[in-house]
Formats: sequence, structure tokens, C-alpha cells
Amino acid sequence: MRKLLLIAFLLFLAGITFAQPKDILVNWECDMEIEILSGRYNTADTVAARGNFNGWGRHDLVPSVLDPNKYVSEMPDTILQAEVGDTIVAYKFFYTPNTWEGGDDKLYILTQADYDAGSATVSRPFNDGTLSTVTGQDSEVLFQVDVTGAVSAINSLPFPVINTVHMAGGTSPLQWPNLGWPSSEIGLMIELNDAGMDGDKVAGDNIFSTTVTFPAYTTFNVNYKFGINYGDSVNNGGGNDNENAIGANHIINLFSSLYYAETLDTFGIMGEKDFVTDVEPTSDPLPRTYSMDQNYPNPFNPSTMIKFSVPKEEFVTLNVYNSIGQQVATLVSENMSAGTYQVDFNAANLSSGIYFYKITAGSFTETKKMILMK
Repeated sequence: MRKLLLIAFLLFLAGITFAQPKDILVNWECDMEIEILSGRYNTADTVAARGNFNGWGRHDLVPSVLDPNKYVSEMPDTILQAEVGDTIVAYKFFYTPNTWEGGDDKLYILTQADYDAGSATVSRPFNDGTLSTVTGQDSEVLFQVDVTGAVSAINSLPFPVINTVHMAGGTSPLQWPNLGWPSSEIGLMIELNDAGMDGDKVAGDNIFSTTVTFPAYTTFNVNYKFGINYGDSVNNGGGNDNENAIGANHIINLFSSLYYAETLDTFGIMGEKDFVTDVEPTSDPLPRTYSMDQNYPNPFNPSTMIKFSVPKEEFVTLNVYNSIGQQVATLVSENMSAGTYQVDFNAANLSSGIYFYKITAGSFTETKKMILMK
């Protein structure tokens, strides 16, 4: 008995207690400053918290009387019998008519302070957007997806025919349909084409394309997904959300100075893209010769700029290779008019080391070395 009392006394001195699970009140606070600045959010719309605590229904929030950029809950939700360290909610913020936060579900873990108070406040900016994590101007992205040999993730069979390709996503103007991607919500999707227009480079090559303009104040992380034969129950392979499993998305990361980018996906192969390439024409006079400058800055971390000139219209490729000759990025692969261009290369997902970049334009080719130092 004396030993038990001694142990209890020592635990008391150490501040360790064996707390019992108890009910926790959860309050909500969503900072909408970036969405308001961008014009994406209309104050006549409604902000809500949605998650496993309410079956992914809506808990509508109201403007805070202290800060008009923040939306808060009028009444808390109750999480039953929670302990310190529990993930008490998986959730996302949402605003009408159909804008969800991108990325994975957000999680809140109960702290000791929350437990002691009997309540927790879940407070975040929408999409974690702050002035340091958003684009500074409109940014165009050419999305391309190769559907050669595409297989439905639902029935694991090749599509009998590919008539249409659509995309959805979590960053405006991309939108997510509701669970299961109902055919009635095709209006939320953006259609791609393989007809040699709207950025599509070669008609009929099984690479479907579309250009999406993300407005200023767009958060960097963009999740998206494709669907083949949306609304065509005969040919869609068993459903409209047919590229991969729920929650498996393509991901690109924009950056603050991005003006134009291209990305090329393969249908069904999900995950984060290593690069988004920014190609911007300069105001320099029309060049008389081919050239490619040394990247600047060099060494760099993680971004650098490469400038090149073509004196006439050419098909231009600009690729990046590692020190053993493996191609790690394609920065340019398109017909380009005569002019001088600069390309922002973001190597955030590469390791430190020596890399080489090579341009080919007609019969002109040149290779230079650059150093990534993290």
C-alpha cells in the first residue's frame, strides 16, 4: 500500500495523471482573407465546416464581429469521450456553391489544454492561404493528360472508346463534384480536348489538353483528377470518378511569380509533379541568332531562371538532366515564335548536386551546367 501511495505521489509531482475520456466542445474559425481578396468568395455565400463529426454535412459559420475576414461557429459541435492525443475531427472548410479546400482531409488532435478546458477551437485560413503562400498574379497552366491505354479504376478494364476527358480539382476555378461524381454535376467539370486547340499541341495524339487560369491569390498546392467519358454510363467503365481511388489525386505546386506553366500527366498515375514550368516572353528586341544564357542565380535553391532566344519559329525543347545523364525535367517542348524567353525552373523536389540543361531548336543545340545547393 505504501508503495502505491509513493508511486501516486511521484506521478502527482511529475504532473502525470490518468485522465478519463470526456466530451469535448469543438468551435470553428476559418480565415477567408485570401478568398475575399481574390474575389473568389462572395460575402453573400456561406462558409461551412464539414467532416466526420457531422457526416460531411454543413455546419454553417457566420462572420466574426471582431474580424470580418474570419467566419466562426455560433454553436459548438460535441465530440464524445475524447482523450488527449485523439484525432477528434477530420474535416475541410467549404463555401457555397461548391468550393472545397484542396488536399487531404485536415485533422485536429486534442491537446492537454483542450482537454483541461473541455473545448477546442479549430482555427485555420481557408486552404492555409496567407499572403506568402499565394500567387501574385493570374497564372495560366496548360494541363495535359495522356490517355493511351487508359484503364477504368472501377472495373479495371480498358475504356472501349474515349470520347471525352474532363477534370476536377480543389482550387478555383477547378471544382470537385460530390461523392461519386454524379452525372448531373458535369457542369462543375472542365473539359479537355484532343483537337489541336486551346493549348492542345497535336490533334488526335491521345493527349487531351486544356488551359486553366488561376487568379491572383491562388494558394500554391493544386490537387486535381481526370475522368473519362463523364456521364456516359455505357463507356465510362462503371462510374464517372474512374481515374483512381477516392483521395488519390495529381498534385502540382505553383509559386508566387508563376505566369505560365505546363504539366503532362498519364491517366491513372497519381501523385505530386516534380515541376511546374514557367515560360514567359521578354521585351527584348527580336534576336538574330540562337542563344541560351547561363542560368541565374547559379548556384540556386530551389528556383533559377534560364533565358534563351530563337530567331525564327521553331519547335523548341529544353530539358534538364542529372549528373549521370538521366532526364529529370522537361521545361519546354513546343513550337515557339521568334523571340527571347525566360523559364523559371523550380527544383524543390530534387537533391543538391550538378545538373545540366540542354536546348534544341531546329539544328541548334547547346548544353550548360548548373548547381543546386540546398
